[in-house]
Amino acid sequence: MRRSIPFSITILTLMALVVVPLTSVLLWLGWRSVDLLEQRSADQKVSHLESAVEDFLIDGLHVVVSVGQTLAFGPSFNATENPVTDEERRHQLIALLDRHRAVQSAFVGYADGSFIYAGRPETFTIEQRIELDAPDGESIIVRVIEAGEPPRKETYWFYLPDGSHGPARTTTTSFDARTRPWYVDAMKAKQAILTDPYRFAQTPDAGISAGIPLRTGLGVLGFDFTLRTLSELLTAYKITENSVIVVGHSGGKVEIESEPCAPTLPGCLPADAAVRQLLHKAVEEAVATDAKIDRQVEAGGHAYRVIVHRMRPLLGQRFVIGAAVPVLELTAESRVLLQRAAAAAAVAVALAAIGALAASLILSRSIARIALKTERIRQLDFSDRQPVRSRITEIVRLSDAVENMRAGLEIFGRYVSKNLVQQIMRSPESSGVGGTRREITVMFSDIEGFSLLTETMEPELLTSRLSRYFEALGSAISANRGTIDKYIGDSIMAFWNAPETDPDHIANACRGALQAAAAGRALSEKWRERGRPGFRTRFGLHTGPAVVGNVGARERINYTLVGQVANQASRLEGMNKVYGTEILASGEIAGPTSTLFVWRHIDRVVAVGTTEPHDVYEPMGEAATRAEHASFLAAWETAREAYVAGRFEDALAAFRAASAIREEDPPCHVFIGRCERFLRDGAPAGWDGTWRMDQK
Repeated sequence: MRRSIPFSITILTLMALVVVPLTSVLLWLGWRSVDLLEQRSADQKVSHLESAVEDFLIDGLHVVVSVGQTLAFGPSFNATENPVTDEERRHQLIALLDRHRAVQSAFVGYADGSFIYAGRPETFTIEQRIELDAPDGESIIVRVIEAGEPPRKETYWFYLPDGSHGPARTTTTSFDARTRPWYVDAMKAKQAILTDPYRFAQTPDAGISAGIPLRTGLGVLGFDFTLRTLSELLTAYKITENSVIVVGHSGGKVEIESEPCAPTLPGCLPADAAVRQLLHKAVEEAVATDAKIDRQVEAGGHAYRVIVHRMRPLLGQRFVIGAAVPVLELTAESRVLLQRAAAAAAVAVALAAIGALAASLILSRSIARIALKTERIRQLDFSDRQPVRSRITEIVRLSDAVENMRAGLEIFGRYVSKNLVQQIMRSPESSGVGGTRREITVMFSDIEGFSLLTETMEPELLTSRLSRYFEALGSAISANRGTIDKYIGDSIMAFWNAPETDPDHIANACRGALQAAAAGRALSEKWRERGRPGFRTRFGLHTGPAVVGNVGARERINYTLVGQVANQASRLEGMNKVYGTEILASGEIAGPTSTLFVWRHIDRVVAVGTTEPHDVYEPMGEAATRAEHASFLAAWETAREAYVAGRFEDALAAFRAASAIREEDPPCHVFIGRCERFLRDGAPAGWDGTWRMDQK
């Protein structure tokens, strides 16, 4: 039995050793630091103000311009004479306005004079709203001007927040985007630009525009930022009621100002106009000297700290930011807090300084060790098995309780996903029976010929090898944020986007399947080198709506999902037997990840027991490997087009050409066999390229 001392006796003993001089030293140090802390507090507030406004103007505009560069490079805005593309362009411009509230309008002008515009009608005058018959409430106006020389036909709609839009209206217009500053400057620079401040053609407001040339060079994508909107956002960065923030152009003129303090407020200072005049002069001085200004000035009997400097260049433009903040408001809060802290420190140190400090010397090491161990347990890390030792009874009891908790959770963690355990620990109320509906990506895996292996291998050896196999594949799944739902014999069912939401669940599932397949192949190769049979795994991936949550009775529940998505993933896994592939995914998987992975369109099939056709894809690798698959995929797509069109002789030749590039490709041989059969026996009636499965 370890000898220990009660915690209360320890504290009382230590409190008896209070050293009075320590109180005097701490009080002197506290008061000595007041002036220094006040100065630092003021500097930090002003520095934060500068950084916040500069980040908004530079980083905020840069984000929008970067989005515009992505759209300008994409296929939608570079296509011509395609009604479907026109609709897609309009929706992309509307979506951009929804995501970036600082953007007043987004548009694209082409060299042939055509123009597509999406903007916010709230800046229109009453006369404009009446003339255009704008709806009440929030909406977005979309204008389309046809190509040619002015005057040209213009069609416009009003889109509502729910995605619907009113009837199309037509008129004629003399507006020509090719004469606007954003178009002319962008085409001349052949890169993204920001214009000087000017008055917009569509609204009475003034502002700046960004222009990004299209990839084809046949037009410019642009955005409007009204100075009124920027001024409203700039006001949000004021750190005190009476502070003034301005942003000027490189020519020295102030273009944007924060809103003044409301005169009706009791703390509003009367010298706002004078402060703004001094700040304007400081901006002109900073532009002329290209130097940062940091000085104190007097206005209306109050001291103000004035800071002006030029910001980093952005697309050929360089703005100047200026701030004037009352010194009294900068230091008032910190002085009050420091005075209160000093008074509280004096009382606290006088009563318990030595006791608290001395007790911490004895207790801190044990408590820190217990805190670290508890944090590791919270993260489901059970590697630390050494108990905390102490002579204090309460510390010993706490250590024993933590060890018992560690042992219990370690056993629990072997049966349940760590992600699920962590969620239950964070939110115990989520452990009840029930579920939520959300998009889930499901993966099924199965070992080819496993039944034969069970007949030729001892159960003990098979169990050992399955454990290593599940560990290898499970690590790849967990590393990509997947949750293993269950092991079904030799199969694994895993899903993504639960229990924690994952906006990239489809991409993570694809990456997890590729890495799990690679891990399975590596393990099997290792076994074959030792003369043992390896496992060949097949995978199926599908995404769709499902109800995920706790299913079962009150005394025993299981976290799983219910929905058709699991059945479809299982069918895709089984289709690998038909095509000789390793991984098959649905079109719902391949579509959203077409830029992240290299996909091969295998077939369009109707599974056994279903009537609806589905596209089936095979992931070839990450997007970085696209070049090494290019020639093979080009030959494959040529063969597929001929196959779907019913030109089986051309398809047979093309599939053989693809097979020559990759001789060991099983799908090529499958389709070669189909084409030979169709040429011999004829294609099925009503052939549309869809293959109807006759077996699971």
